[in-house]
Amino acid sequence: MKKILLASTVFIGLASSTSFAQSVANFKTYKTQPAGNFDVRNLLQTLLGEGVVLKSFSITKASSDEAFGFFEDKKAVLGMKKGLIMTTGGINGLCSGNTSVGMSNYTHAKMENRGQKTVSDNTSVDLEKILHGQKTFDACVIELDIVPTADTLSFNYVFGSEEYDEYVGSQYNDAFAFFITGKGITGEKNLAVVPNSEIPVSVNSINGGGSRYSRTVPSNPTYFVSNVAGNIAIEYDGLTKLMEIRQPVTPYETYHLKMCIADVSDDSFDSGVFIEGQSFVSYEKSYNVLYAKNSSEIDKGYKTLLDNLAKLYKDNSKGKIIITGHTDNQGAEELNQELSCTRANGVVDYLKSKGVDPSRIIMNCKGETMPRATNETEEGQFLNRRVQLKISGSFEEYTKKKTEGVIAEEQSKLLTNYPNPFATSTTIDAYILDDVKNAQVVIYDMTGKIMKTIFLLERGKTSTTFDGQNLTNGTYPATLIVDGKPAGSIKLVVAH
Repeated sequence: MKKILLASTVFIGLASSTSFAQSVANFKTYKTQPAGNFDVRNLLQTLLGEGVVLKSFSITKASSDEAFGFFEDKKAVLGMKKGLIMTTGGINGLCSGNTSVGMSNYTHAKMENRGQKTVSDNTSVDLEKILHGQKTFDACVIELDIVPTADTLSFNYVFGSEEYDEYVGSQYNDAFAFFITGKGITGEKNLAVVPNSEIPVSVNSINGGGSRYSRTVPSNPTYFVSNVAGNIAIEYDGLTKLMEIRQPVTPYETYHLKMCIADVSDDSFDSGVFIEGQSFVSYEKSYNVLYAKNSSEIDKGYKTLLDNLAKLYKDNSKGKIIITGHTDNQGAEELNQELSCTRANGVVDYLKSKGVDPSRIIMNCKGETMPRATNETEEGQFLNRRVQLKISGSFEEYTKKKTEGVIAEEQSKLLTNYPNPFATSTTIDAYILDDVKNAQVVIYDMTGKIMKTIFLLERGKTSTTFDGQNLTNGTYPATLIVDGKPAGSIKLVVAH
């Protein structure tokens, strides 16, 4: 075991906390609720921005019902105002400011007392593969099936950890991964990597250096923010900058996403990932307008670019134009935030003056929180002084294509799964009537134990993915439950 854990620095379960929301200043977290605006369905729907359809989801692993939830930050100190938080401990205690050098929120201890889960269940085989066999603990895994309506998928996140800064360079290398499978992608691909590399995002791959172990040289410090001094009102001692994931995809195909975070080498000292709400977008084109230092004036050459974009898109009702302002890290953070908004608003006003419908424009501003290059060089700073424009996919076009391919069914039912037998994963097809309130596929082993529950959000003909690569060979019955009643079963056959 690592670390001598002092009672004053470890929170065991936080059993005394019964508040629905925890907050300090403007940063708040909210536990999910069984129903209503704060249930899991709405939590995951809030991740979706333009051009992405959420078809189904499952909570595959969690140390407790406190391991994930909503976060909100009016000041957007991480570059995000709200979204999903996943942790290796619990969301309680994160909003106290940085009061501890190493928080371990052992919410799984409470789960064990309730007889619901054991620590040994809560590993991530997928993370262990990309971490070359290092043992994981307290994993939190959420899976989604989504449909992009354009050819590039992206989303934004921040990874944070209590392992910073003392355990940089050690075996306690807590990590986050974002796996995707689907058409055009070979196997299971991790997208949560250090920019321009295939290195997984972790404590050792992005940091400002360490003091206790042999590694003292920072690793990818452009993307790191130290919080040892407690300047950010979040418990974690260090965090990444706001990171963007991008992946080429095939429009209107279904992709399976798996978000995983886990403690590595032991179950002490928590880590978490913040995923920005409405940042899951698909887009067909992306453009950048670059700026001189401290300037918001649009260069003549970029005005020509915007003129051409306006001509191309002002009469095209498909999709939205997502406009986001950014700066380098020179100067005060608050002033940079204002400057990024001024730049973004300038591009919005220019496009409106050229006839683009304001209802088709979505504007954001990120200040210095989201660099695309190093700020250590003038060239990198220039690339970071930008307004990015994305042309999103169209929900209307997706609905049209979906309707054209659907033959009305008389009742909700499971249709088929393919391939079957399968070695790694299988796609389950179903048809869900429009008036169904709750639909889920429950997958069992032959003893009747529930292996997974997948919630189907889409109505009409839909599909979801079941991952069986870590299961033993055999038959696994899958039953569709519609508004609390069984609506048919099929048999999934795993044969490695």
